[in-house]
Amino acid sequence: MTLPVRRALPLALAILAVGLAASPAQALYLFFMRRDLAHAIQHEPDSVVDKQVCFTDELCVIWPAVQQRPDSLGGTQYVLFDTTNFHCAIPRDNIGTHLNECWSDAQKGYGDALKKLQDINDQVHARQLSQADAETQRRELYWELNRIWKNKPIVTVYGKVQRADFWGPVKGQDQGVATEAITIVVDRVERPRMRWYEDGLDEN
Repeated sequence: MTLPVRRALPLALAILAVGLAASPAQALYLFFMRRDLAHAIQHEPDSVVDKQVCFTDELCVIWPAVQQRPDSLGGTQYVLFDTTNFHCAIPRDNIGTHLNECWSDAQKGYGDALKKLQDINDQVHARQLSQADAETQRRELYWELNRIWKNKPIVTVYGKVQRADFWGPVKGQDQGVATEAITIVVDRVERPRMRWYEDGLDEN
């Protein structure tokens, strides 16, 4: 057994045990390295859709409520966020301490961008701005929001891989392969264990 496998196996077993013990539904979360899960979602989505998974990744952005996207599922309101590799959605009432701390830090730089986004929505409602122009301006501001996260915090995410359409239905084709925005519908987000900070997020 190689060194990376010896290191990964105890970690995987530990995370599976944590998932089993911590969830009131006794859910079993399958541990994935982020690159492996991203590859599976892109190339073999049926192998992971509807499975409960656990991964650690960089948090890129938590989207504000003024975004123009669906944010509810089964009557529950969700907060949408992106990691480097995944679109995620977590119930608004279940954000938790670590994600909330990341959100609080980010909000320090959100003020101007959020004001601009709200102004765009107000102009649309007042029919002073077309939907097409509004979408163009929103896309520019979304990139501005992304740039706020210069020092990306890392998060450990527990959730289910789903074809929930927070991020839209199947869109087009790329080289003959249909693309779609699969979402991790999140149960909880935790601060990663220290080894992720010390060893990095990817195996060499």
